Amino acid sequence: MLFELNLSHTVVLSPEEGLSQLAPILAAEGSIGIDVRMLDNDAVITSVKSDSPGFQAGLRPGYIIQSIDGIKIEQIADLKHINDIEYQNIDKETYKNLKFLTPPYNERNRNKQFTNAVRKKIYGLPDSMVSIEYMDENGDTQKEKIVRAKRKGKMVFNDAMPPFFVEFEAKRLDNNIGYIRFNAFMPPVDHKFKSTIESMQDTSALIIDIRGNHGGFFDVRKALPEALVKDRVLFWRYKGRDKTRDIFLEPTNNVYNRPVAVIVDYMCVSSCEEFSGGLKAIKRATIIGDRTPGVVLPADFFKLLNGATFLYPYTQSITADGTVLEGHGVVPDIEVALDRNELLQGKDTQLEAAINFILKK
Repeated sequence: MLFELNLSHTVVLSPEEGLSQLAPILAAEGSIGIDVRMLDNDAVITSVKSDSPGFQAGLRPGYIIQSIDGIKIEQIADLKHINDIEYQNIDKETYKNLKFLTPPYNERNRNKQFTNAVRKKIYGLPDSMVSIEYMDENGDTQKEKIVRAKRKGKMVFNDAMPPFFVEFEAKRLDNNIGYIRFNAFMPPVDHKFKSTIESMQDTSALIIDIRGNHGGFFDVRKALPEALVKDRVLFWRYKGRDKTRDIFLEPTNNVYNRPVAVIVDYMCVSSCEEFSGGLKAIKRATIIGDRTPGVVLPADFFKLLNGATFLYPYTQSITADGTVLEGHGVVPDIEVALDRNELLQGKDTQLEAAINFILKK
């Protein structure tokens, strides 16, 4: 019934899993250190951490995952649209196990959900084993059993939310270009971002990589752009049923004044889209990558009598230039997709596009 509204952040979550259902990858405790995207209907490995179990097992960017624990990718990514299900013709147990596509119903959000279905099977409990069957660069099929490692960055926020694993990375690339990547707009990202900005004042430009970012908290998504603007500026409008609330950025000390590029993809949702869409609207950053899915509605939640959690939106996000992000998403200034053949050669086309843009700038 709720999905008929075709709005994100509108769902009833089971009593057993609660809010962890919203970001199962962010809440997963064990990882083999790889990331995946659906590219041309293939589950392609896009990155492998050099110190991870996945790397030690021989997994590399560009390899195509064919099955996980003996289940073919086609079965894992078999998500149903509500209109394709005859409710009266299925028994309760079958219905309980169905995997649904959730709003908004567009191709980017479908790709996001297919990808997350695959990623969810890869993550799991620490010290548990996952079997990965994959095709390598030569077209040969390989199979590895890999033990998941315990993830770092565990953050506990309150009793109503599960623990989340928050990642933050900062480094300098060639040509003195600053690079920051994080997977959620949650503490301690705001503090780490601010201290990194202070230490990178002498860089030629800054790349903020928020591909795959899960979103997060208002205070964090507001604090980060405040380190990038020199003047007070309107950033978002939150339009409710009865009133509209204007959100202004208040510049911090040690504001970063050099060029900024932000890399996004169809896995960047919610706060990630507000952040990137907001910077694009005020022309403070150049957005590079894939168009985001438009899963952008500030929401609240409460417990129902049976222990389930009801998540519901209470306002609409609008950028300073009047763009409604829900369903629309953030359209990059420079659209660049990942390419499997380039990944096999160790090339990240989206990151390279950001670097090339900065060098030309």
